Parts: sequence; C-alpha cells; structure tokens
Amino acid sequence: MNEGNSTASGDDNLSRLLDLLPLPVLVARIQHEWRLFYANDAARRYFGLDEGVEGQPLLPLLDDVDREALEAALAQPEFAEIRVAWHGVAGKPPFEALLGRATWQRQAAWQLTLVPLTQSSRSVSEPFYKQMFNTNPAIKLLIDPADGRIVDANASAVSFYGYSLAALKQLKITDINCLSSAEVRASMARAESCQQLFFEFRHCLASGEIRDVHVYSGPVLFQGREYLHSIIVDVTDEKRYCAQLEGYNNLFHDLPVGIYRHTAGPRGRFTAANPALLRIFEADSREALFAARITSLYECPKQVSEFMADLERDGAVIRRPLKLRSLKGRLIHAEVTAYRKTAVDGSIDYSGIVEDVTARHAAQVNQDRLTHLLDASPDIVSIADADQRVVYLNKAGHEQLGILPEALSEALIAAHPLWARRLIQEKGIPYAIEHGHWYAETAVLGRDGEIPVSQLIIARRDESGKLESIATIMRDISQAKRYQAELEYHAGHDPLTGAFNRNRFIDLLGRERQEVRRDGRPLSLVMFDIDHFKRVNDSFGHSVGDMVLGKLVRICHALLREVDVLARWGGEEFMLLLPGTPLTGAATLAERLRRAVEEEDFAPVPEITSSFGVAELDPDEADTQCYKRLDEALYRAKANGRNLVCLAEPFNDSVERRQVQ
Repeated sequence: MNEGNSTASGDDNLSRLLDLLPLPVLVARIQHEWRLFYANDAARRYFGLDEGVEGQPLLPLLDDVDREALEAALAQPEFAEIRVAWHGVAGKPPFEALLGRATWQRQAAWQLTLVPLTQSSRSVSEPFYKQMFNTNPAIKLLIDPADGRIVDANASAVSFYGYSLAALKQLKITDINCLSSAEVRASMARAESCQQLFFEFRHCLASGEIRDVHVYSGPVLFQGREYLHSIIVDVTDEKRYCAQLEGYNNLFHDLPVGIYRHTAGPRGRFTAANPALLRIFEADSREALFAARITSLYECPKQVSEFMADLERDGAVIRRPLKLRSLKGRLIHAEVTAYRKTAVDGSIDYSGIVEDVTARHAAQVNQDRLTHLLDASPDIVSIADADQRVVYLNKAGHEQLGILPEALSEALIAAHPLWARRLIQEKGIPYAIEHGHWYAETAVLGRDGEIPVSQLIIARRDESGKLESIATIMRDISQAKRYQAELEYHAGHDPLTGAFNRNRFIDLLGRERQEVRRDGRPLSLVMFDIDHFKRVNDSFGHSVGDMVLGKLVRICHALLREVDVLARWGGEEFMLLLPGTPLTGAATLAERLRRAVEEEDFAPVPEITSSFGVAELDPDEADTQCYKRLDEALYRAKANGRNLVCLAEPFNDSVERRQVQ
C-alpha cells in the first residue's frame, strides 16, 4: 500500500492482489483491539475466519505467548520493520509475522504478513515455493533486492513480457521498469522492509510497448536467501477505461446542454443533473433542483400529458419543443430528448437532454415577423449569401419572377433584361460591395415585357468586415413613370388640340438650333392661323370652334414628317418647326397644308381657310427676329385676301443691326 496515496479504489485493487497470495495477510486498526479491516483468503483459511472479517478483533485469534510477543515488539519506540516469531494456531505450522505501517480506507493501520517457519529453517520449502510461484496464474517475478536481478519468472510473466524465461533471467527489474534506477532501488527497499507493498508502475515489454501495472511486492526467504516476491497485474485497459470514464464525466459536466435522469410518476424528481441543467433551470444548488417536482417545471399541463404519453408509447421522444419554467419563474423554450429505462427490479426512470433554445426561439420569432413584413410588401425583396446563392425571395418576388435559380448569376438572367443585368453585374453589385449600397433605375422581366423598377442593392458585412450577404429591394415604378409621362405630356402639349404648346415649341427650337450650328442643316419655320376664326365662334359657338381647331391639327399631322413639330402658338395661331428643310421646301409644305384645309369639310361651318407665313431661320438670327419676319409675312397674306402662303423677307444682318441702333 502506498501510504498517503491509498483510496477506496486503491484498497479494492490491493485486496484483489492480496487474495492471490498464498501467504496470510491481515490489515488491522492500530488501536481498538486491533480490529480487522481485511484478511486475504490465505489468512481466513489459516485462522478459520468467515468472509465478513471487518471489525473482528485480531488479538483473540492468538494464544497468550504470541500476544505478549506482539505487544512487546510494538512497545519499541522506533523501528524500520518488526519481525515476530509466533507459535501459530494449534495444529498449524508456526510463522514469522512481518509488521509494517499502512493506510487502509484513509485510516492508519498495521499490515501483518505471516511467513510460515519450519524447525530446521525460516526459508520456504521448495515444494511450497513451486506451488506458490509456478502454478498460480498471476504474473509473478522473483527479484534479488540486492541488485534488482530477476531470479525467476513464471509462465504468465514470460507470456506477458514477451521474453523467454532465459532472457528474463538475464534482465534486472530496472530494465523493464520505466522509473529511474534510483527510484526502483528505493521502491525495492520499501518492499523489502514491508514499509510499502503496493506499487503503481509502468513496465516496458519486449515489443517496446509500455503497460500500466499494479505490483504487490514483499520479502520471502527461499533456499537461505531473501528475495522479493512480486505479483504484477496489468491494469492498462482498466486505466484506459477509467480515463475514458473520466473523459465522459468531464464531458457530462462541460456540455452546454442539460443532461438529466429523473424518477417516474407524478411525484418524479431529478436524480442526476449536470451543471448546464442547473443553469437552465436557474437552480442555486443541486439539492434545490432535485427537490422540485418534474411536473412543476412544465409551462402547460397538456404538454406534460402529451409528452409522457408519447414517451410511454415509443420509449423515446427526440427533440420535442416544450415550454418550461425555471425555478425562478423564467419562461424557457426548450428542445427535450427523453428515454424510458426499466431497471432489473422493474423500476422505471427517464434520462435525456434539455437544450435551452430561448434565444434561438426569440431570433426565429423576429425572423418570422420580418418575413411576414417582407411578404406583405409589394416590393420585390431578395437576399443572396456571401457565396452568391439566392437564399430568400419574398412573396411579391415569387409572384412576379417565379422560382429563381439558386446561383445569383443565373437568377439575374431569369429576372432582368440584358441591359439591366449588365448594369447590375458590372456596376451595381461591385459598387454596393465597396460602398455599402447602390441605387438606380433598372427593370425586371414581366409577363408582358419589361417592368421598370427602382432598385436598391445593400451589401452587409460581419463584425470582421467579411461580406455576409447582398440584398436587393425593387419597386415597380411603371405606374409612376406613366404618371410622369402624363405630367410631361400635359406640361408640353395643348390640352385642346394635342399639339405642342408654345413653351415646349421654344424648348425644341433651342435644341434644334444647336444641331443647326453643329452640322449646318437648314431650318425653317411656318406660322399660320385660321381666317375669320372669330366669326366661327360667334356664329356656331366655341364648341364648334374647338372642333375646327382639333380637326386642323389632325389635317396637319397627316402631312407632316415625324421630325416636324406642330405647336399651338396662341388662340387660332399655329407654328411649324421643320428641321433640315430649306425655305422652298417649307413653302411647298405650307401650300399643301393650305389646300388640305381649304378642301376639308368642317360642317356645320361652310368653309375654313388659313393663311401662312414662311421663313428660313438664319443661324445668326435671333428667335424673336425670325418671329417678327414670320408675323410680317402672315400679315401680308391676310392683307392680300387671306388663304395665301407668303414668304418672309430675307434676313439681313446689317439692316437689322442698323434698325436696332
């Protein structure tokens, strides 16, 4: 026994070793009548004891002479070892008692090893030695304590160490013990003096493999010499198993999920729980948790009934979502796994796992709320992960785009026209990744063609700056664009006739003049109005007058090119902008329009005619100057009888300057 290191498991190991010895060994308390802790099989046979020897006094087993000899030896103040010759039990051979201090069950004790004596010698007889040493299945070595030489080994030792008997007998114990030579010699000295008989070593086999062993070693006299008789027990697998158990125990205590076992029935309580379970249920101590009824920890009684019914029926319930309550009343969203176990005696208990998913549940609730909000939105919302896989598309997106491919590049092809896809891939996504977001007008593919959308792309990064996701929000702006087009139309058109209004005409004229200055093309203007239009309104009413104006515009549009611009200049007066048209061409068109108006039926008005002024705009001429020339030409057409086309006077820059001066 290793004094100071003995434990309950060490005592058990030692008792198993001592039971293998043919020598009687007893362990007794130092006081209290030498009451026994332990007696091995040989001692029980020698003294005629039953199995349950613990607590029996040792001294009554000895005769008076042996008791006196023992008490006299123990009276010595200090000793390295005590050897006491005893007569022994009547009818049994005498023996020598070797006494040494020990620790058993964490208490101070004496260990007595009884070595039989003969009348002629204290040594063990050779037949007894052979029976004790060779025929026992335990691994045994006989060691010379003087130099550590292995004197003998039994068949079990030969098999265990992997050496032949001859090879083993050429070795010293220091050759197979992994301790240093000095440590091995010190251990042999303690064994020889009976100060320590149990050791834990590591031995090296012939193969080089290291094995953990427990060794019981004590002195024995043989053929006139003292040797150490060592019994070796291979505990490698046992230690590995214990290490695994320790690992499992650490795992049990370190797991972030709760591990439990509890009894059955309505009064069932926990009987085992790891620290995580105490944290989950906010228990201040294991006792506090074990005192609570299991049923009191459920939020809903109906859940208890359903859960236990399924457990009884199936024998197991895996990851069942349950609402529980901690000992302090906190609501716990948990996933519970339980197994039903029936013991040999028929009793039932339950074991399993409790995982606190309250935070996960809260996150899921928030996600569900967000998903509900996004699905209620008319905007298309899509999210792709860092690997550019589409992981979310809201309800509006599914309705408009259908099921998109998972790969973002393929989803862009399915959702956008070519020009929009290139804009998003080449500019939108790279810009958003670099700056956080990008906003522009793009388009998606609809059933009836392109649908204009305003698109926002947002890149999200995690705390380390690594790209986490790319989200996009697309809003259908087709209605807004229609409204915008209508507003732009009404802002630039006459509401009665549909022709451009004066402001829009002036704007278009300015743009066209810029083109003229670049490429030198001719540009002509035509001003015309309806003859005696006031009479039409006075005689037939303004509604007929409005009809005449509208019909006049339609007649003109039928004869104009797409690039020509017709504008209502004011009242019954109109203006034509004719890009790329010289004066002669403008005059020809004006004449065609005059005849078309004259020949058209404007019933109930019997006749409608019109007068025209035509001018080619000089590149250096001011707009107002050209208007003046046109107005003068139109005045001449009126003065000469109406229903005429008159050309404006040529632009004379020098004359105009003198007039201005």
